[in-house]
Amino acid sequence: MSPIHLLDLSDDDQAASLGHPTLSTNVDGLSPCLNFIDAFDGFGNSSTTSAVHDLIGDAYQTSYPPTHVGIPNVQVIRAEARAYFPASPLTYPGPPPSVILRDLPSGTRSSSPRNSTQSQANFIISHTPEMADGIIDVVYKELARANGGDGKVEFRQTDGGSYVKIMVPAKNITELVEAARSVAEDLIADNSTERPSIFQEPPVGVDKKDFRILLEIDPLTNSGRPKLQLGNDALTNPKLPEEFQDYTKRLNEYVYEGLKTAGRLPLSLTLRAHLGHYMLRTYPRGKEVYEYGDFHAMIKNPRASGWLKTRIGDEALARRFLDFARNDTTGLFQPASNQSTLAAEVLPEYTFEVHSQRAKFYTPLKSRTGMATKGVDMRGTVACHPYRVITCSADASFPELNIVNLSVGKKLDWKFEAVNEEKGGKTFPDVVKYLRSLEFDLNISGEPHDLDIYPRLQPNNGTDYKSAAAKLKDTAMKTVYNFRWKSTSYVVQIAINHRWDSVDAINERQPTVDIGMSVFGEYWDVEEDAAGNIWGDELEFLLEDEDEDGSIVTGTDRVGSFLQVIRDVRDTVDSFF
Repeated sequence: MSPIHLLDLSDDDQAASLGHPTLSTNVDGLSPCLNFIDAFDGFGNSSTTSAVHDLIGDAYQTSYPPTHVGIPNVQVIRAEARAYFPASPLTYPGPPPSVILRDLPSGTRSSSPRNSTQSQANFIISHTPEMADGIIDVVYKELARANGGDGKVEFRQTDGGSYVKIMVPAKNITELVEAARSVAEDLIADNSTERPSIFQEPPVGVDKKDFRILLEIDPLTNSGRPKLQLGNDALTNPKLPEEFQDYTKRLNEYVYEGLKTAGRLPLSLTLRAHLGHYMLRTYPRGKEVYEYGDFHAMIKNPRASGWLKTRIGDEALARRFLDFARNDTTGLFQPASNQSTLAAEVLPEYTFEVHSQRAKFYTPLKSRTGMATKGVDMRGTVACHPYRVITCSADASFPELNIVNLSVGKKLDWKFEAVNEEKGGKTFPDVVKYLRSLEFDLNISGEPHDLDIYPRLQPNNGTDYKSAAAKLKDTAMKTVYNFRWKSTSYVVQIAINHRWDSVDAINERQPTVDIGMSVFGEYWDVEEDAAGNIWGDELEFLLEDEDEDGSIVTGTDRVGSFLQVIRDVRDTVDSFF
């Protein structure tokens, strides 16, 4: 295959005069490559090169050395990113394979040139047009959905092939280029098909015991819930397909790499570890009892599939479980805020959730006058209203990170996921407008921990209101308690969910009740105006250090410590489920 020549030797002088690096022309194989980075400050003056350099700084004097991604003859072209402002468009002699440079758009004057600084990069792939175009298309879609309106990401098609033009604020350009290269390398290495998405935690307490896996079938859905069943026969040397330490090593490394990948784009991610019951959706019908080795192999079969059921328990269990957490005296459940000192003093928060065919919407509720007595009317109620609508589109059914842990021998399984959510709901303005118009009344004259006390939706017979409500389904009012786990920065969230099948049913029928439980970091929901590796090279800005003695801690160490917190929480509450 002939390499793609970005700059012929005759172009060296012209490229150098404009501040361009000369790109290697002996590329072989499939290569994600940075073509160039431009920066401009909006003045439209070719003599502003030094000024632009001052605005951008040394971070943009960056070189990209050849990087192997596990495939022979695959490398990234070495290129240097430099700040410059061209006096005229750059053209190429002859019929180039790909016309990749375009006129820089003229900037507008600003009273704050530092804030108006933009940078540009063109991202191309050196390969056959068919292969390169497919990868460039995926890279474009990934960057476009992460851009958030702060710049411009364009898919450009030429006679010689396609490329992605990136024009964003200077502070984000390097991270977005690295994200583009990371996405391309994942596609090249085909990592998506090499790594598992479900891990099987080896059962404990089964030494020298006979045990099997029984599928408990739900007659309504035909889903199977795996459960460990101990037998009466003693085994002298039971063998597991994987030892616990090997399982934890693989899991820690996988979560670490998954977080690094999920954090490469400036998305509005919600990170959560959810507890629940793993349900098999597809499995060999008619077989409900397995030897553990056979079950372990069946789960790894690509044809087997399932999901984590996070709506668990009922109203009676919800009351007992909440009493257990609130009355804890061992220090496991502690107040997550400074407003109280005892778990029993933690007050609930409320969230309203609805679904449409295309998305899930939820909004925390706040009282208009606060919870002070001054704001309470003669009936002992206080008005509540939505104050921020968060949207999770149907596309988020494919989260940025989705790792399921099946724990046979335990009552609860868990999954760790990162879902891209839209704060503000710009994609669905009609639904957001409807949700913000809702009014709720909360009776605070009684016991605040009574599960029958939660914000009640006020009826509205308006035509527009009823039309919007008819398009929504699966409604829930969530009573949410946040507890800090021990003395860590991790939060255990317990949600008591009252559910209806539609908005209209809220004032017509009694709800069903279930429990939702998740674990997350105290500061994970803080929005970051940044791109790329915002969690740190070793996740130091996301996860706690395992050691407090000042020793060096790696990202996998931090992941292992967090996953142990999940297991500790699960083991503490496991007996309730």
